[in-house]
Amino acid sequence: MRWGRLAAENHRGVLVPRALGPLLAAAALAWTAAYDLLREVGPEAWTLLLGGLLVSAAGLVDDLVPTGPRGLRGHLRALAGGRVTTGIVKAVVTIGASVVVVARLGPGAAWEAVAAVGLLAASANVWNGLDVRPGRALKAYLPIGLAFVLAGDVAAAPVALGVFLGALVALPFDLRELAMLGDAGSNLLGFSAGLGLVLILPGWALALAAAVAVALNLVAETMTFSRAIERARPLRWLDGLGRLRRD
Repeated sequence: MRWGRLAAENHRGVLVPRALGPLLAAAALAWTAAYDLLREVGPEAWTLLLGGLLVSAAGLVDDLVPTGPRGLRGHLRALAGGRVTTGIVKAVVTIGASVVVVARLGPGAAWEAVAAVGLLAASANVWNGLDVRPGRALKAYLPIGLAFVLAGDVAAAPVALGVFLGALVALPFDLRELAMLGDAGSNLLGFSAGLGLVLILPGWALALAAAVAVALNLVAETMTFSRAIERARPLRWLDGLGRLRRD
């Protein structure tokens, strides 16, 4: 099957379709719709789904457009020069979707709302940075997804359970280099991880998680996640677990 612009070279130079992002988005939509048939969900659940789909769609646009500047500084330099990159568009859409989702989740202290928006937006970009090796972004997401499934209000956010189930299906394809997430998938994973944390963490922990997510984005401007993982033996072992080939 020919994938056109949806195909891209992975870290080893092998052409792989970025098909797992649309899979995760479809899983989120299908599970929310199915849950609505079994037990009618409220407008909050549909708003959370819309936020996730918008973030994924913005990532898909970035996947389909030829590669431009990389990193936050690269996009900001392009913007300063009068060029609006797909990365800037993706950031604006992600922040906007985060604001809408947090506003829909209901009243709370202003600082909690700011922390929640920061966590959602920053998490989407963190997972984007993780998705440079097979299975890495999914492995980082699954424990958070499982924590939400076990401790969160699934009825309020069936989208999160849909993404979790989709991630379980996607993992073997990603590990075997048969398909990969692309920005459409990694951004949705990060947004869903952030959403799960927003819904289960108390205020102080939410603020801490947001600070960590923002800090990881800043650190990624000077040091790649791959370098940090290679320096820590347990992380290196976990990172390579299940891959078709070790790097």
